[in-house]
Amino acid sequence: MSIDIRLITPIITKGIRTLEDVRPLERQGLTVSHSLLESGPSSIESEFDEALAVPDSIRVAIEAEHSGVDAIILDCMGDPGIYACREAVSIPVLGAGQTSMHLANMLGHRFSFITVLDRIRPMIDKIIGSYGLKDKYASFQSIDTPVLELSHDLEALNEALSEKALIAIESDGADAIILGCTGFLGCADAIRASLQGRGYCVPVIDPIPAAVHMAEALIKSGLTHSKVSYPEPSLKVISGYSIPKYNSAAN
Repeated sequence: MSIDIRLITPIITKGIRTLEDVRPLERQGLTVSHSLLESGPSSIESEFDEALAVPDSIRVAIEAEHSGVDAIILDCMGDPGIYACREAVSIPVLGAGQTSMHLANMLGHRFSFITVLDRIRPMIDKIIGSYGLKDKYASFQSIDTPVLELSHDLEALNEALSEKALIAIESDGADAIILGCTGFLGCADAIRASLQGRGYCVPVIDPIPAAVHMAEALIKSGLTHSKVSYPEPSLKVISGYSIPKYNSAAN
């Protein structure tokens, strides 16, 4: 069985995500392909950015399904457009945020969400509440670094994340850590090792690997989202958006 999982990075910034980033997740029978938006924000750090990302994310998701992709992962912890994409396609659509949060709930009693900027705290609080996990949410921590600056110093990034993870455990009562930005890909091992050196053996969830493995499990299990919960939208005339499936309704 050959599986192709499409990673949709819902921004327009080239190079912020490459196939080389996810190549270690591939193996025989499993490939990870990638799409970037043609229109939308350069990064997602607000509700405003998320809203701008949704229309083209829907277009890219539809195109991915038409190309024969088996599952889609939204490469952003805010899961922009996850419900709309599920309505538009039938293949599994996973959000890096939703997958990580539910996995953290399985592996511990209370999780901390460690991310880039404090300004997104209200957005994350709202998302966690919408996923029914408010009682499992120990704390929000940020390293005060914009998304587009994350790759500049990996050692400093790992140190900052480890420091915040330690605070989350010792001060906030967290027993699981979520790396709250997909730009933190590859940092989990260093943070886990740092925490173990301080005597804490807790799960540190790297969202992209977690979502890829979950997508593969869903495909192999023959599962996808419910079309009762996410019914296909009615075909109707729309204007201003390049979504061929629905633009054709005008003809």
